[in-house]
Formats: sequence, C-alpha cells, structure tokens
Amino acid sequence: MISVVNRYSQRGPFPKEHLNLIEELFEFNAKDYGFYGEKIVTRLTSTVPERDIEKIPYTGHYLYKGDSKRLYNTLRRDVGETIVLTSGIRGMVKQTHLFMAKALQSEGNLSRASRSLAPPGHSYHAIGDFDVGKVGYGKRNFTRDFAQTDEYKRLQDLGYVDIRYTSDNRFGVRYEPWHVKVV
Repeated sequence: MISVVNRYSQRGPFPKEHLNLIEELFEFNAKDYGFYGEKIVTRLTSTVPERDIEKIPYTGHYLYKGDSKRLYNTLRRDVGETIVLTSGIRGMVKQTHLFMAKALQSEGNLSRASRSLAPPGHSYHAIGDFDVGKVGYGKRNFTRDFAQTDEYKRLQDLGYVDIRYTSDNRFGVRYEPWHVKVV
C-alpha cells in the first residue's frame, strides 16, 4: 500500500499518524470491540502471491486457485449462471480499506464496524472464503434478502451452504448468508 501511494506524486507519502492508525487497527484486540473471530493473518505486511490467484471473468474479483476456484465453478455449474462472485480474495490493503470505510460509516464506532465487517487480519477472505450473490440483485446481495432468493435456496438444497456467519454465530458478526466457507 505504501509503495503504491508513493508512486503518486500528487498524493505524497502517508503521514505518520495515518500509518499509526493502520497499524493500530491491525494490532488492536478485536474482542474489545465485539469481534470474536480468530486473527487469520498475523503480519500487517502479508501479501497475496499473484501466482496463487486467478481473476474470475465478469466479476472484477479474484479467487485462490485450487479449492476456492473449484468450489465457485461447482456452484456456478450446479446452481446456474444467475449466481455470481461478489467478493473474493481480500489482501491486507483491501480489508483495511473496507474496514476503515465501515468505521467511517459507523461514525468511528469500531464495535459497530466490527459487527458487519471483519477487522484487518481477521477476514477469512484472506485465505479462501468468498461471497456470492444473485446476478442483478445489487446491494441486496449483502442483506438478509439474499437468503430469500432461489439461488440461496438452491445452494441450500444442494448442500453447499456452510455459513460461517450464521444468525447465532459466536464471532459477533451479522448474519451473512452470502459468505461461502471454503477453509
């Protein structure tokens, strides 16, 4: 992230306080804010090797080669082309960005942010999980409404639903019927 930003002269380097905030978000004890999941990635500087991933056509997202890609292809084959990848691999930069955006949206309330998005280092997207949705369903794919779609019902009927974030999950995260557990 730092090396990319440094390439843009109009942006300039990150101020020290911004770097400290990024480090703090990664290092804080997420349990203090109501997120009870494990820390999946233990190094802030962790990267996703390009040789291990593949861009999924027409989605704008990437999946790990192997189990993640195989499962996604199986879902598409068995459920149909109305199911689409809505979020794949999330490296540290992307997860940090998403979490900071969620924290801003939550007016700085890290507890609220942690209930709807894993803090940096805690997302299973870093090691293989991914999100799916119904083609054309937009933002509703990330709401409880997705669980009412024919696509979700088909995922359930075929036994592909192994939801990590159930309605009564121990992680402190909202219900996510769109999140496909791979790892």
